[in-house]
Amino acid sequence: MSSFPRPTDSDRSIRRRGRVLATVLALCALVVVARLVQLQIFEAGHWRAYATSVQESTIEVPPRRGAILDRDGTPLAFDVKATAIAVDGYNMTKPETLITILTDELGRPRSEIRDLVYRPSYFTWVERRVDLETGQRIEERARDAGAYGLIFFDTWKRCYPEGRLASNVIGFVGTDGIGLEGIELEFDDLLRGRPSRIRIIEGADGRTYMTEILEAGSPGTDVRLTLDANLQFACEEEIEAGVARFRAQGGMIVVLDPSTGDILAMAQDKGYDLNSFWTSTAAARRNSAVSSIFEPGSIFKVFAGLAALEAGVVRPEDTFDGDDGIEIAGHVMHNADHIPYGTVTFAEIIENSVNTGMIRVALLLGEEGLHDALALYGFGEPTGVELPGEEAGILRPADAWSRLDLAAASIGQSVAVTGLQLARAIAAVATNGRLPDVSIVLGGEGRSGRTVSSAESASTMLELMERVVESGTGTLAAIENFAVAGKTGTAQKATPGRGYVDEKYTSLFAGVLPAEDPQFVILVALDEVGTGPVSGGYTAGQIFQAAATRMIHAQRLTPLAGGR
Repeated sequence: MSSFPRPTDSDRSIRRRGRVLATVLALCALVVVARLVQLQIFEAGHWRAYATSVQESTIEVPPRRGAILDRDGTPLAFDVKATAIAVDGYNMTKPETLITILTDELGRPRSEIRDLVYRPSYFTWVERRVDLETGQRIEERARDAGAYGLIFFDTWKRCYPEGRLASNVIGFVGTDGIGLEGIELEFDDLLRGRPSRIRIIEGADGRTYMTEILEAGSPGTDVRLTLDANLQFACEEEIEAGVARFRAQGGMIVVLDPSTGDILAMAQDKGYDLNSFWTSTAAARRNSAVSSIFEPGSIFKVFAGLAALEAGVVRPEDTFDGDDGIEIAGHVMHNADHIPYGTVTFAEIIENSVNTGMIRVALLLGEEGLHDALALYGFGEPTGVELPGEEAGILRPADAWSRLDLAAASIGQSVAVTGLQLARAIAAVATNGRLPDVSIVLGGEGRSGRTVSSAESASTMLELMERVVESGTGTLAAIENFAVAGKTGTAQKATPGRGYVDEKYTSLFAGVLPAEDPQFVILVALDEVGTGPVSGGYTAGQIFQAAATRMIHAQRLTPLAGGR
């Protein structure tokens, strides 16, 4: 009988190490399997989401923004094709090279570009709207340098072909494609359209492998304005020249079609290049015609006079004391330059702008009568024009008026208006007593206006305004072979703590052309004329004459019977 040798201690040690090793390997395998189960089953959603966040991104790309056109279809703002650039902060290569290329081509500070490139984010916008040529150069330089991580998209860039023309009306679009001023702001929802949603997939090498349109956008809608680009250009030139000539602090011209309420021009001396709006100041961007208020001075005699004619308390031939100085509630009010006119007719009060005579006419109306008429003519309320920032002006409630307020309002003091309000009210005189609803957008709905006086009263006032230009305070506004109706205004300005001061005036002229068949209402206003004389007839009247003459030639108006 054979026998087996007994295991030695060495053999037993080897077997123990083998069992331990097998156990360790089994445990390791179990851990690996458990980890795989954890990753692929229990944490699959988490890691799938992480991979998606690193490799995929969903962004919105703006559509073509609607164009802004003048009444004849001349483009004032439109989109051109451009490139948008973003950077993949996780998968890029050669970041310093990318920083150099972007700094060179975009002209932005290197530190600013560096912050964007090194931002710990998969997707960071670098530039939303770059012209196509610049975008192509950046893409080629990065590719040639083997620097990956930039993402390029086709997009749109806003272009303003006329530069600063009507800049205070049109406004501009910010870098995010949202309107920030003017028409661009007021009609942003309509102009902007609906953006596209795009999914981007990139590899670990930083290259874009797929772009998928998840939701197609739609382009914005065009907006056509009532402005006539040619008239706007002429008015801007004339108001800039007038402000310089009379060394005024500022000035504006508003042109209306009185029959429709269409705003044909809204010009001012201050403006800015819409293509570089970021260099402009807040003062340059302000639209004075709707956002600046001022006392209208003697132009208001038109409305106090119209109210008196409508109430039947005065006729053109009625006479009044026009001597200098009338005491109202302990205050003595004077004529301009303290001129004593003696006995004057109502027609002569309008023609020569006699303060004391108009105050006596207003006293026949009473506080409530004049206040209600001015409110009916649209003062103290916004016109409703489609522009942001419109002021309502100042017309205090009738029950807060005293006899002194009545007297002051009749000659355009203690009330405040905008240029557009004033032009609109003059349009009511030109259209047989119908106050038009004004609009800056062509074809606006619900623009019927309202009747504010009889045709007879309005026609009488328009005839009296013709006398202002023929032989009164507005003779410098006369245009050969055309009948012009108008009214001058020279409003002394009040300053805090000093009241009305002699050296500060608002100088105005409002004209209707041609008087027999009104096609234009033109308001000219100058702020603080620095030369002498400061009267509206001398300053604003001459600017009116120059601008209106250019309009006559541009519109080829035919002189009517009775023209000068």
